[in-house]
Amino acid sequence: MKRYAYIDCDYLSSIQTEVLSILDNKNTTEGWNFLNKMDLIQAPSVLKLCKELKLVVEDFSVTVLTEDLAPHLDALPQVAKINIPIANTKGWSNVWYSITEEQLASCPSVTVFDDTHESISHLELPETDRINDLDKIIAFNSRIPHSVNMYTPAVLSPRIVASFTFVNQPLELLR
Repeated sequence: MKRYAYIDCDYLSSIQTEVLSILDNKNTTEGWNFLNKMDLIQAPSVLKLCKELKLVVEDFSVTVLTEDLAPHLDALPQVAKINIPIANTKGWSNVWYSITEEQLASCPSVTVFDDTHESISHLELPETDRINDLDKIIAFNSRIPHSVNMYTPAVLSPRIVASFTFVNQPLELLR
């Protein structure tokens, strides 16, 4: 299974505008911000994309970053997620790392946002791939260790990316 795959979308700017409009009414903080998926009524372009991909949204969140997001694994059962760049992604990298089965088995479990997953914070993992300046929608495998890192001082801040999980995971996009 691939680490990530680009999703073509010729109306990304509409999605970005609509999600930013939703965020105008929210108090977001650094890190993950879980939103009500019913707010997507205000983002018809997101709903259009989901309809085209035949996906049913389970969770809708945004990451708001002014600092690096450490390497991590997301909790099961979700594997295939979609990230949509919303604002200020220039100067930032999405990075993926390699991990062995033995390393993964050695990781302690932690609970974050009521989900349990492996903590990889004690591991030194080699980088395997990166996307600089995320400017396209991606499906990605959230069970491969990944991080978000600023590689140049941000001109605009914060970096905002919308993340979606689905009732019917888009695993086929990663094959």
